[in-house]
Amino acid sequence: MMNYNVDIYETDDKNLYRFALGISSNKNLFVFGLNPSTADNKDPDQTIKKIMGFAEKNGYDSFVMLNLYPQRATNPNELDKFPNENIIRENERIILNLVSKQKNPNILLAWGDNIFVRDYLIDCLIKIYQLMPSQVNWWRIGDLTKKGQPRHPSRIAYQDFQKMDMDAYLRNVVD
Repeated sequence: MMNYNVDIYETDDKNLYRFALGISSNKNLFVFGLNPSTADNKDPDQTIKKIMGFAEKNGYDSFVMLNLYPQRATNPNELDKFPNENIIRENERIILNLVSKQKNPNILLAWGDNIFVRDYLIDCLIKIYQLMPSQVNWWRIGDLTKKGQPRHPSRIAYQDFQKMDMDAYLRNVVD
């Protein structure tokens, strides 16, 4: 069982925004969620516990949780009505810094249908995708939702990851 020895914990001064949470190693699974909830560097929440299980069952020895928008909210409907551009830029900077340290990074997409709660979330995804190195391995859990989104890990059984065609996905999401 993976130990919760967090050594990556990036937040703002007031801990209203969490940019990154994880454990560094040579075989990281980077996970993109929608937004962070309650997990911190001391205690995981249910989503992080499930991510750790998925990572371990798929051959990873650590994870780094990242998000399309870093505002903490237990309900995505509580996210900012309008995006904070400074926070978005800081999120992008931290993501690029962490992901670029790994050769051929593995990224699991894990946000579910709530990406449609705010219009700016798809824009955040597109910007992040454009920042990524070309040699990224993109993954998802199971089939896409009926709305064409990668599934959130908290409500799905453990299983092997499936390859994700990001170019095809983004064409469908933007249309």
